[in-house]
Order: sequence, then C-alpha cells, then structure tokens
Amino acid sequence: MIVTVIGVLSSAVGFRAGVGDSEGENPLSYLMFVGPAIAGAFPTLELAWGGKHDLSMAEVTRRWFLFPVFGAAGAVIAMGIAEVTVRASGALATAQAADKWHYWFPADGPAVPSVLFGLMGYAAGLLLALAIFVVVLWPTQILLRPRQAIEENRMDTSPEHFRRNRAAMIMMPLLVLNAIVIGIAITFEIGWLAVVSILLEVAMVVAVVRLQRVAARTASGRPPVPPR
Repeated sequence: MIVTVIGVLSSAVGFRAGVGDSEGENPLSYLMFVGPAIAGAFPTLELAWGGKHDLSMAEVTRRWFLFPVFGAAGAVIAMGIAEVTVRASGALATAQAADKWHYWFPADGPAVPSVLFGLMGYAAGLLLALAIFVVVLWPTQILLRPRQAIEENRMDTSPEHFRRNRAAMIMMPLLVLNAIVIGIAITFEIGWLAVVSILLEVAMVVAVVRLQRVAARTASGRPPVPPR
C-alpha cells in the first residue's frame, strides 16, 4: 500500500514536471508512467521474501494483470488533478504556445493526456512485473525453494527425479531471457547474435524437454493439483 501511494503521487509530480519539459530531458517527467508501473509491479517482487506463496505461473499471472490496474487507476486520478491544476493556472497552455511540438503535450495531442499516461503506466507495470518474475522471483524460488518450484510446475516430486527437474527449471528463465536477446538481435539486424541465440534457444528447449519428468497424471488425464 505504501509503494502504491508513493507511485501514484509520484505520477502527479511527473505530470507537473512534464509541463516544463518541452524537450523530454527531465527524468522526473518519466514518473508519469514509471510511478504507476512500480505500484503495479511491486506486489510481484514482494513474493520473493514470502516462502508460503504459490509461485506457479497460473497464480502469479493474476498479479501481473490485476495490481497494475490499481496503480494505473490511482495515477489517472492523481494526474487528472494535476492536469486540472496546470490547465487552470494556464501553465499547460503557455507551454504548448511556446512549443506546439511539446515532447509530452503537443498541441495536437490527446485531449486528456493524464488518461493516456495512466494506460502507459498499466502496460509498463505489466511488463515490469513480468521482468521481475523472470529475473528475480523465478530464479530465487528455483535456487532457494526448488522442491516447491518443481511441485507448483506439476513436475514429478520423487527424489530420483529431483536433480533432473531442478536442472530443467534452472534453464526455464534462461529460455525467456534468451528469447528477448533473439528479438533484440533481429530488430537491430545483428546477424551473428541472432543465429547464436536461436541455436542456443533450440538446444535449451531440447534439454528441458529431455530432462524434465512430469508428475503422474490422474484418471482425468491431468497432473494432480499440488496441495495447498
């Protein structure tokens, strides 16, 4: 709640700073969507120090989509108040008159920019939460609580398959990160990096498939649901 309040209020600070930032060079201006993004993504990071939470993809995904809504909605309200203030004082109109191509508030921009920045904050919060899960939460669970990770991902929890499944789990975050590298390499036309990363991705996928041992299925044909 504290992080959400700070993130929401900082978005209003960013909006006010953005009015005087016609060139888009003031770092404070980026708080317009960084604030709600942090508010939305922090609940995912918070799971890193709570060992009793279910960190399976199905459960964590709900946080990715739900909590950024609160951050974005609060930011829209806070930035909306800031927008009313700068319009009433004439600061926004003065800034647009001085530069109709204003970096944040061009003269032909959206009628209510606070809503647009709130939506951008939601998208940024969603992506940041996903990044936190892949880079922080998932590896932390695999390294510190591997048995819980194996169980929540519906893999065989028997001792004889523990090392195989742990090795497969360790490679899964690397698969996601390497996929990002592939996208970057293709976007910037770095041919050698694209080829190497694609070959590495294929090799890791094959390794994960061969290593992992899935939990025995029930009569319905589905893996048993882990106990709560």
